[in-house]
Amino acid sequence: MAEEDGRGPLFEDVVFAVIPSEAIDNESQAQTIASEGGEFVHADPSDLDLGRLHLTHLVAANIDFPQYSAAIERGIFVVKPSWVLQSVAKQKLAGPRQHSPDPSQYFSDVIVSCAELPEGDKDAIIAGVIALGGQYSGPLSKMVTHIVTQDDQHDKCELARAKKVRCKIVLPHWFDDCLRLGKKISERPYTFPDPDYLKTDSVRPPPGDAPSVAGATGAVPEVPKMPGTPPASPSDTRKNLNAFMGKRIYLSTDLELSEHILKTLQTLINHGGGTLTDDVDEADIYIGQYRDGEHYTAASRARKEVANLSWLYHVINKNKYTNPLSKLLHYPVPRNGVDGFQNMRISISNYNGDARIYLENLITFLGATFTKTMKQDNSHLITAHKRSEKYEAAQEWNINIANHLWIEESYAKCANQSLTNPRYTTFPDKTNLGEVCGQTPIDIKAVERVHFPEKFVSPRKPTQPTPTQKQRTALRKAVPVSSAVPTSGSPKEAVQAAAATPIAEDEEMEAEDPTEAPQTVKKARGRPKRSLTATPQLADGKENESPAMTSTGKRAANIKAADKLKINSEDWLLYEKERKRVGGVTHGGRRSSHLEEVSSPAPPPKRVGKRRSDENTYDVTAEGSDLSDGETQDKRAKASKKAKHSAAQAEFPPVEYKMMVTGEERWIGKPKQEDADKTKLRMLGVQLTEDAKDVDILVAPKILRTRKFVAALACAPLVVDTKYLDSALKHNKLLEKPSILRDRETEERLGFKLADALARAKINDRQLFRGWSIFVTRDVQGGFDTYKEIITLNGGEAYLYAGRTGLKLPPRRRREDPEAGEESQHQGDDDDYDCVYLVSGSTEADMKLRRLFKNNAEKQELTAKIVQTDWLLNAAMSQQIRRDAKWELE
Repeated sequence: MAEEDGRGPLFEDVVFAVIPSEAIDNESQAQTIASEGGEFVHADPSDLDLGRLHLTHLVAANIDFPQYSAAIERGIFVVKPSWVLQSVAKQKLAGPRQHSPDPSQYFSDVIVSCAELPEGDKDAIIAGVIALGGQYSGPLSKMVTHIVTQDDQHDKCELARAKKVRCKIVLPHWFDDCLRLGKKISERPYTFPDPDYLKTDSVRPPPGDAPSVAGATGAVPEVPKMPGTPPASPSDTRKNLNAFMGKRIYLSTDLELSEHILKTLQTLINHGGGTLTDDVDEADIYIGQYRDGEHYTAASRARKEVANLSWLYHVINKNKYTNPLSKLLHYPVPRNGVDGFQNMRISISNYNGDARIYLENLITFLGATFTKTMKQDNSHLITAHKRSEKYEAAQEWNINIANHLWIEESYAKCANQSLTNPRYTTFPDKTNLGEVCGQTPIDIKAVERVHFPEKFVSPRKPTQPTPTQKQRTALRKAVPVSSAVPTSGSPKEAVQAAAATPIAEDEEMEAEDPTEAPQTVKKARGRPKRSLTATPQLADGKENESPAMTSTGKRAANIKAADKLKINSEDWLLYEKERKRVGGVTHGGRRSSHLEEVSSPAPPPKRVGKRRSDENTYDVTAEGSDLSDGETQDKRAKASKKAKHSAAQAEFPPVEYKMMVTGEERWIGKPKQEDADKTKLRMLGVQLTEDAKDVDILVAPKILRTRKFVAALACAPLVVDTKYLDSALKHNKLLEKPSILRDRETEERLGFKLADALARAKINDRQLFRGWSIFVTRDVQGGFDTYKEIITLNGGEAYLYAGRTGLKLPPRRRREDPEAGEESQHQGDDDDYDCVYLVSGSTEADMKLRRLFKNNAEKQELTAKIVQTDWLLNAAMSQQIRRDAKWELE
């Protein structure tokens, strides 16, 4: 319908088709778009010829249809039905990116608004949401889905309740946990007015259903009760079976099907419009059990549909095509497992129902041994949360603990994934991770590298055709001229303009909080990562024109990869940095780097009120604009911004040294100064780090017993005082012959010289505790994790001791161990070989554990040495193990 202002119908240049689904009312979608000038194409999804139809959009509830990959390559927008509804409501085409059915963009349906958060936390949340398909709105509007705050009595929250805005008011910890996991988990424990996350009780999270696992719990399904021929009065699903219409299916011999089952499947496939074939070259779909054999390789290299019998049964029962790559166990399994899993014994805890069966099968197909019960000889425990007897036992026995993502991604990528990735060891409080089990798809590129690599060279992708006039026009309409980012500007200017434009709504309910001043976007320093996948995004949901059309007339698909490396990189880099740093999004990055001594327990962090940032900092920051009028800043502001960040645009030199700073308070409350100083250091080839195992230079005002200082000494770094840092920042160069930190008073008090300790550290080569198994009680001052890091960084093994009966206590290895090195000269006396050490506190609970430990040691004919934390700290700092009666508790 024409409008009074002269514009054409809303969907005038849209040519679309609808992928049928239970979640979509096909007729309603078609009528809505057609009534606004769109062209609806009737097409059978089983035979949708994208090259002939010249579509601009596909409306689908998910990506489980055969043409999804081809549609993306051709620049066709795949959107959810919500795109149609929002476009009609706003009377302008909504940005398709925020309505993508791609599950990897798990914030695509999130429009977030912040209410009085610390600056660092707010920046990180906005960056993460935008990078993962969501949007940010400065003011509250009717489109906001989540208000993130620590106080639900804030004016914005009160207004949302008064106006009955359909949004959730959540703690920022929800975003933190989602970003850490790489999955969108339930908001339930984080939602006001009474979030369970803030409760201090230790109640186990409720069992979590795993809807994504349904129909894909195993690769070899049970034989269904199917008669040889369709029943006389079939069900509606069976009567309308058309999932295989026009498809030719090849059943591999490795399925080992009986004659009866083969006839049943042939009847059902024929009834559904498909046929069986004995020639794999003529087949459209290959069904097999294993990822090997001549026919599997031929079908895979020819890019045919490859699936297993479980997928075939699932499609028949649901009469709905699904992408076999979207479920791990709908694709053929590796016959001999995955390298690295053969000697593993893995147990499962806190996963129930289908999720448990699914994980048991994955473990078996990886080549590991699944054990229903867990013993000390188990190597790994897969758990959905931390509250279980198995979890506590795994800590005591030093068994590796991970969530299901480690199993899923190792299987998907055909390689044992490192447990140092924090995604695999994250367990959100009050959440059962079984809820997100089964969402990981097969990494077909990894499967190709391992199971069917091309003999010579991989075939190139077909050249992308020139876009149709309707596709170009539809994209231009999605970005009005008044708000579009000029394509002639630099990519970084485009990001600034995009991030400075919040959601523009006709029915704004308030201006942004007056206490939140307008801010500008900081540019990321350094070169964007190649793996960036963020696409240009305006904060109001409009997409930048540059990815779809350039002055040369190339279509979006041709320049998509290049633009992804440039546009919006600031948001993605910030998200990646925030996700990795200790403390995460919700425990900031702009606080003092000073820590109390580990010998004194730190008070537990508060979960309410103003949150302080921890000592960890990050290189890249981005500040979201709070401009509520949707206008970009003037040219003078842009010029000033460009000059301000000119240094950031320069390429950093290679990293020569990694520096750790502890006990330094110069950056407290000075985030801008902190960023500037870090940039100066980076230009000198120095990168600040929080990881003790990577330290080359350790800066401290004096000898400290902080966790960072003690752990870093194992690396034998250059230890200097803060004057070294002052000189580097002042003169823009590093001292050629810096002097070592001098602190005679602390050296005399602790009984060692720092220079001698560093010399021993070089000899020990991080192996001071090699061959030692040291037990630590749970409530020891400083926490078990602190001492575990110190022990493991020095080559030892740390065990949590909770008094479990029957625990085997491994004694120290003999000096004659062939693997022993020069560190053995600093490992104590010979009479320690039959001793086992327990680092304990002085509480009543610890005293009880001491008696149990001593009794257990006597039963195993060992001598129990129960010591204070000072014994361990002194050994790690002096880099030699000594015995002294003053450190022994018994």
